[in-house]
Amino acid sequence: MSDEQLLLLLNNLFDNVDGARSAAIVSKEGLIVHSILEEGIADLNLAAMTATILSVSERVLMELKSGFLDVCILQGEDGNFAVMEAGNDLILALCLDLDSRMDTCFIEMRKTSDAIKNMF
Repeated sequence: MSDEQLLLLLNNLFDNVDGARSAAIVSKEGLIVHSILEEGIADLNLAAMTATILSVSERVLMELKSGFLDVCILQGEDGNFAVMEAGNDLILALCLDLDSRMDTCFIEMRKTSDAIKNMF
C-alpha cells in the first residue's frame, strides 16, 4: 500500500465522521505513519500512547478471557478517543468531539481498518 493510499483512507475517515478532531494511522511500535492532527497535538506522543493503549487493552481482554479487542474507547469530559487495530502492524486512532456519534465513528473506523487490512 502506498503512502498516498493510506493518506486517502485517513482523509476519508476524517471527512466521514462528524466531529472528528484528529485522526492517525500508527504502527504497533508506536511510530506515526500518517496523521491529521489538530494544532497542539504532538504526533510522536499520540503514536506512542496509542500503541500502548492498544497493547494494554488487548492484554486486559486476554487476561479476562473476553475475546479479541474490537475497539477501545476513552471518554473524557471534553471529547472521546477511539483506537482500533488495522491489520497486524497498524492501528487506527480517532479523536472526537464529545457529542460525536460513536456509532458512525465505529462504522467508519471498521471500513477504514478493513480497507487497510485488504491492501496488505
